[in-house]
Amino acid sequence: MSGEPTDGDGEMLKEAVSLLAHDIRVDILLALLDGWAGVHTEPRGYAELMRAVGIEDSGKFNYHLGRLRGVYVEKVEDGYVPTAAATALYRAVLAHRPTERTTRTGTVAGGCPNCGGTVAERYERSFLTVECTECEAWPGVTYSFPVNGLRGRTGGERLEALTTRASHHVGLAQTGQCPFCAGRVEVQFDPEVDWMRNGDVPPVELACDTCSWLVVVGVLTPLQHQPRVAAALTTVGAEPPLDDGFETTVDRDPEGPGRLVVEVQAEDGVTQVAVDDELTVRDVRVRAE
Repeated sequence: MSGEPTDGDGEMLKEAVSLLAHDIRVDILLALLDGWAGVHTEPRGYAELMRAVGIEDSGKFNYHLGRLRGVYVEKVEDGYVPTAAATALYRAVLAHRPTERTTRTGTVAGGCPNCGGTVAERYERSFLTVECTECEAWPGVTYSFPVNGLRGRTGGERLEALTTRASHHVGLAQTGQCPFCAGRVEVQFDPEVDWMRNGDVPPVELACDTCSWLVVVGVLTPLQHQPRVAAALTTVGAEPPLDDGFETTVDRDPEGPGRLVVEVQAEDGVTQVAVDDELTVRDVRVRAE
């Protein structure tokens, strides 16, 4: 499966983690990240950096700085700056706060968009799940959500943040780019699977071929991010991102074996999108009403 680590990936991870197994090295990174301003970050000179870390033994300082160079620290003309790996690690720690153990359950204000029933939320293993407790027609949403995102938000605000985050990530992924590591994303979609037997929407799997990012969504979710489809949906009053106020059906395309037609019924008409087994849009039609 895409995203499974190779032996080389494992060795790289071990080396990267082991380099931080000393307080002085962590202090060096923190000093370099203080005042971080992206590409405009001012380098810190050797003596300045040594003072910031509070080390007087130049031999010891030079040894630990040398261990970080090339991986977490880069030498430039005017001093030292943190690498992309250092800033990415720093952001990940702040976002996920790995030393904290956070779980929660509760309800979200406002009812299920399908039945009006109670909407519950559950946070565990860094995934936020929001779902109806009384029906199965609304699929709800489960997606990776950094624990930092729970802070200062109400249940409704968390749901909005979760759906917005997932939607943006899927939108980027459907262009072929992983939203986390910029690796290539593979689309796995089989229109011939007998999903129609249960009246289900055919699933689409988006998986990065480098890291562990993977989502499974309904077929319409990635399609609505494509400009042609988004324009057609907007024409009939179904401006993306779609909510469950619009009736969506999926059927076989009689004009093309292995193709599907995704139809969205809205107030001002119907949008039909024909796709092939690679989820490539073959045709978009709008019928005004």
